[in-house]
Amino acid sequence: MAPTTDGLLSRTPEEGARLLALSYLDQAAAAWPRVHDPEDTEALHDFRVALRRLRSSLRSYGEWVEKSLPRKLRKRLRRLAQSTGPGRDTEVQIEWLRGRSRHLSSYHRAGLQWLLARLEERMRAAYAEMEAELAREFVKVEENLRRRLSVFHTEVHLDGSPHRITLGDVTAKILKEEVAELEKHLAKIGGPEDEEEAHEARIEAKRLRYLLEPLAGEIPGAPLVVKRFKAVQDLLGELHDAHVLETELAQAVETAATERARHLLALSLQGTEDERVIRVAGRRANESGLISLARLNRARRDRLFGDLEESWLNGKADAFLREVEGLLNTPDSPSAPHPPPAPPPS
Repeated sequence: MAPTTDGLLSRTPEEGARLLALSYLDQAAAAWPRVHDPEDTEALHDFRVALRRLRSSLRSYGEWVEKSLPRKLRKRLRRLAQSTGPGRDTEVQIEWLRGRSRHLSSYHRAGLQWLLARLEERMRAAYAEMEAELAREFVKVEENLRRRLSVFHTEVHLDGSPHRITLGDVTAKILKEEVAELEKHLAKIGGPEDEEEAHEARIEAKRLRYLLEPLAGEIPGAPLVVKRFKAVQDLLGELHDAHVLETELAQAVETAATERARHLLALSLQGTEDERVIRVAGRRANESGLISLARLNRARRDRLFGDLEESWLNGKADAFLREVEGLLNTPDSPSAPHPPPAPPPS
């Protein structure tokens, strides 16, 4: 039976954080059997999202749950989540590249096909590695996490304390910290080439979305905030894809040129006449197609940065972020949460 997540904000942090984590664990466990169904195209996406949200929740409320979760178990969960990334990331690049075929001349499409063949081979290898890792580890990790998250020790105070710390109090503090982190990274994005800061901003936007999304029904105004964070997360995600692909294309040009040079050298050493060597060189010039793809990708990068700059950079998101900070403000919230109680015995 799935744990309830109703009224989370009024629960204690120990209870609320565990209920959230268990709900994501339930989602991952429900999606896991579907991953093996080749006709279920959404299964892997659902499984990956559940694992990402689980890890994000455990990170956000770490001080309230981490003593119940050994470091080794947290590392195993991280490896599982990371194993689902490379194959899907490569698949996303393949989908974008296939969509560029109509923008290329027939001569340049040879470079596209050469690159797609390389990426498809990489994707198959990544998915095979992922399936082996998940088959070996997921059930054991899921059972271990469920056992440890389902029980905790707490203290009950009978001295009439005026305020009991709640998940809402803790979340309000986390919310302000995450907004500050997002602002810090946004402020450091000066141009479309600032890949690292844009990537960090995307991660922070995702953390804020995941923090608020399961609580949105209890927080007035939160659904619209979540929607805006989802939009900027998608924008920064596509910008990150463009950055990654630019590096991929630069390396591919070098590899293609090296392959062509080696082939031409082999032909020359075999005594092939010069004219045939020149003709072969022209037929195998994949670099020109890759360079055309790089130009298209650069245009995509610059367009995405323009969209980001228009709505999020140079202080344009300040009013929105102040609104986000105040979503959980309450007059009687304590300035800092009490330390979590000791974990149950293992």
